[in-house]
Amino acid sequence: ALALPPTDATELPTILSAIDPTNTGYAPYAPFLAAAAAKLHSRGDEDLPDEEVDVAFRLFTRGSNGPITLNHLRRIARELKEDEVGDDLLRDMILEANGGEGVAAGVTVEQFRDVLSRAGVF
Repeated sequence: ALALPPTDATELPTILSAIDPTNTGYAPYAPFLAAAAAKLHSRGDEDLPDEEVDVAFRLFTRGSNGPITLNHLRRIARELKEDEVGDDLLRDMILEANGGEGVAAGVTVEQFRDVLSRAGVF
C-alpha cells in the first residue's frame, strides 16, 4: 500500500516483531504508524513513483503542463470549501514550494515532487 516493497527477506519479519512483539496477530496503531513513518522517511526521491506524482500534479493544473499557479490553488481551495484560506497563505505555499522564486513562477512538477517527498506523501 505504501509502494515500498521489503528490501530483503528479513525486513518483513523484523517489522512484524517490532510492531507485534507478543505475536498476537494485531498491530496497535502507534507502533504501526512509527514503522510506516520510518519506512517512508528511509526512501530517497528516486523512489517516488513518477506516474503517481504526475497524476497528482495534473489534478492541480487540470492537465496542463505548466506550473501550479495561484489561480490553481484558489480553485482547489474553493472546491474543498476552504473559504478561510486567503491569498497570502496560498502565495506563501507557492514560495515555500518553489524556494522563493516568486509567486508568478508557480510550482513546477519537480518542485511539487520535492514537496511530496518532504511531506512523506509518496
